[in-house]
Amino acid sequence: MIRNIFRTIRSATFLSIAIAALLASFASSPSRTLASQEPQTDPMASVKSVIDQAIVVFKDKQIAPADRELKLRALAENRMDFAEMARSAIGYHWKDFTPEQKAEFVPLFTAFIEDAYLSRIETYSVEKVDQQIQQSQIQFNRETTDGPDYATVFSTVVLKDRNNPIQVNYLMRRHDNDWKIYDITLDAISVIANYRNQFNRVLNNGGYDKLTSILREKQQALGASLAK
Repeated sequence: MIRNIFRTIRSATFLSIAIAALLASFASSPSRTLASQEPQTDPMASVKSVIDQAIVVFKDKQIAPADRELKLRALAENRMDFAEMARSAIGYHWKDFTPEQKAEFVPLFTAFIEDAYLSRIETYSVEKVDQQIQQSQIQFNRETTDGPDYATVFSTVVLKDRNNPIQVNYLMRRHDNDWKIYDITLDAISVIANYRNQFNRVLNNGGYDKLTSILREKQQALGASLAK
């Protein structure tokens, strides 16, 4: 069950598209310097800020792998709404969690997500980043709002090795006047919904302790691979 979603998130197709979308975004961005980490009052500006900052880290040839990992984690924690991600990934089971379980689960889920993506990102050298930029194009199309605190940023990504453009949308939530990403969809496939489907099966069959045990197991495996 949970192993299936782990394979999905690790798959070259799904995750490489997500990373390629990020890299392609930089190709269309005029900025080449580290963007401010000050709160962003505009959803699209927030997405572009994430992209600018991540690519600066990617393209730094002098940075050590351990420092790159720390910088990417800090960026993710600054621009991603992991608390909202965790709640959404658990779905209707969230109301049954105790306050202690909620407090425990959010950082556990955060570390798991970071390790899952960093384990793939670490395979991207500076040269591969440059190559991906040259082979990709992105267009930010529009943004919509759903009340005062939720928004979606719509973009289209064209990759040289794919016939059809990919619709990459960023789901945003406003927190303290700062817009943060809580989900990304690739051609209408939600990253968080993928987790939710598998998490709910584990919770239905084994409960909270089983889910957290599996996540810790996977996090340890991912952490070991990043440490190599």
